[in-house]
Amino acid sequence: MPSKSEKSKGTKRKKGNDSSIDESQNGNNSSLLNSILGAAHNVLYGTSTHSNEQQLTASPTPPAMMSTVTMSTSTPISATRPGTIDPDDDIRRQIASTNVKLDEILVRLAKLDVIEAKLSALDNSVTSLNVRVNVVEVKTTELEKSVDFISDTVEEAKSALDTVKSVGNAVNETKAAIQDIKSMKKVQVDSQRHERTIETMCKSMDTLRKQNRELEEQITDLRWRSMKNNLIITGLPGENRGEDTEQTVRAFLDCEMGIKNVAIGNKHRFGRFNRGKPRPIVIRFLFAHDREMVLRNRYKLRGSPFSVREQFPVEMEDRRRKLFPVADQMRDRGHHVKIVRDKLFVDGELYDPSDDDEPELDDREEEEFLDADDGMGATIDTSMNLR
Repeated sequence: MPSKSEKSKGTKRKKGNDSSIDESQNGNNSSLLNSILGAAHNVLYGTSTHSNEQQLTASPTPPAMMSTVTMSTSTPISATRPGTIDPDDDIRRQIASTNVKLDEILVRLAKLDVIEAKLSALDNSVTSLNVRVNVVEVKTTELEKSVDFISDTVEEAKSALDTVKSVGNAVNETKAAIQDIKSMKKVQVDSQRHERTIETMCKSMDTLRKQNRELEEQITDLRWRSMKNNLIITGLPGENRGEDTEQTVRAFLDCEMGIKNVAIGNKHRFGRFNRGKPRPIVIRFLFAHDREMVLRNRYKLRGSPFSVREQFPVEMEDRRRKLFPVADQMRDRGHHVKIVRDKLFVDGELYDPSDDDEPELDDREEEEFLDADDGMGATIDTSMNLR
């Protein structure tokens, strides 16, 4: 049996061995913990997994420590003696805490793998997006060039449009000028047509005037023919309301001219009544020879206040009055003159009057002219029916 001193020595030796074992285990645990914490720190804060594996490899866990860790996870912690502090409990608690932290680290590492995959996918997406952005930039550049080209084209088109507008304005002005020329030509054509129309109208007017003159001549001739058997006697007194004109005329013919038994038709005074001067009397003879007989004997009225002359229409009377002065002048020059109705014949040729301003004769001067030849009224040829 060992003695107490040997037991105490053995106990002390055993305690010394246990303390050395504990110190070596504590050192190993501390180095393992530091390695794990460094690897976790490197994983959490950006050091690559390869470096962490190198660190873990560089500080391998001692077999005694691994057995201790295994024992701590699988073997229950032995009871310590009451009143004493077991250093293994602290280590086990630290290992348990480290295991929890390692589990958390592993979970986080798994999450980091997912995040890394997502970051890789995101990197790929960003790369693809960058490619697309580059393509978009290229297309944008091309589009800008296209826009610039289109802008230049639009400007050129605007310039061309302005040119076209100016050309259009010039064309419109030219059209307007052409229209004006056409209008002028049309006006000229219309003017020419109007001139032709006016010329035609003038010719028609001339024709109408000529026809009118012919009609007037015909009417005058008809009126003269209706007056052919008429004579006008002037100067016969006795005009009153109850006057017997036929008796006055027959007394005049019998007393002044010695003519009886003539056939008288209509007879009456005419003209405006003038007190103190008797109006002339117009007589229509039923037979032409009675009228001719009175004309042949009118020379007997020379020196008396009476006169006898033919009746003509007003137009013929006007023309005859213009011919009397001309006839006097021609007779004074020694020409043989004869007035037939409203025509003057000089030496047997028809006279064409060119001067209408010759002085006119009154009725008395006309009678003196008619009686100036031979007293037989040879200057009046009633047998000629000139038109």
